[in-house]
Amino acid sequence: MASPNPGKSDTTIISEVRQMYSSPLMSQIREAHSKGKPITVKMGSYTIQYEPLQFSGMTAFPTGFVIGKEAFASEDELKKTLLHEMYRLCHSEIGKGGDAHRTNISAETNAAFQFAERSHHLV
Repeated sequence: MASPNPGKSDTTIISEVRQMYSSPLMSQIREAHSKGKPITVKMGSYTIQYEPLQFSGMTAFPTGFVIGKEAFASEDELKKTLLHEMYRLCHSEIGKGGDAHRTNISAETNAAFQFAERSHHLV
């Protein structure tokens, strides 16, 4: 199944993450994190789940992702996690049913990481 937002520009992804980051629903996720409780929210067409486990994020194709405790290590880490997961949702060939060969997974993860590293200051 294809991503709900194929071909979104990097600028559009950054704008959407900026809206997510400042959303009242993100406040609910922050509160769940502070209480160590899982929560799932719907932001527009995306489902974002928080699990109080030791990881930053994990893409849940085709319409969402899961964030963990490590995403809340700092505000920059949260921004990077949101950017990384949104980038994967919008650009992953694997998420569209493409070849999940190990090199493809690594390349897609690296591309999302690089995008988040260079863009987090724009959120």
